Amino acid sequence: LRALLRAGAEEKNIKIMLPLVTCVEEVRAARELLEQCKHELAEAQVPYDKDIALGIMVETPAAALIADVLAKECDFFSIGTNDLTQYTMAVDRGNAQVEKLYSAYQPAVLRSIRNVIAAAKEAGIQAGMCGEAAADPCLTPLLMTWGLDEFSVSAASVLATRTGIGRWRGEEAAKVTGEAMALSTASGVEGYLRASAAL
Repeated sequence: LRALLRAGAEEKNIKIMLPLVTCVEEVRAARELLEQCKHELAEAQVPYDKDIALGIMVETPAAALIADVLAKECDFFSIGTNDLTQYTMAVDRGNAQVEKLYSAYQPAVLRSIRNVIAAAKEAGIQAGMCGEAAADPCLTPLLMTWGLDEFSVSAASVLATRTGIGRWRGEEAAKVTGEAMALSTASGVEGYLRASAAL
């Protein structure tokens, strides 16, 4: 933490993100440590970023369920869809017998993502997303409608993601989102969104 604080001293382009958070106590403990490090650096007269942002990766069902509470303790959210999908669906991605359940199109996963973004919006903090779902053009209208602030994708996916975002108008995206969220199966959601993306 001291190294991160020092690295952000000049450019102030460093953020701290906590992984695999499951409860508020973890965030509070990390913030206490951060404040302790700030105090130590100040006493040593070492430059540091006094306003460094502290956020979390929302990637456990526990964090998604208490996103409204966690949002009050954080400066930003980043939704980690790979782990969130795996843990929400209780699926081992390496197990061929159950890997078909691993899908961000699962209604349970989509509702979790929607609720996390809504909690961030309510608290006035930024919500980003990383993982395979962030670069999935079929999910773009949903993420736009819900108000996702940042799509974190690989360098190879940047252009396609920007193009995908640019092709949707607000009303059209909202209509597609409403139709998709009314469906009850992952296959139904995926089929509908793929058809919509092809239009």
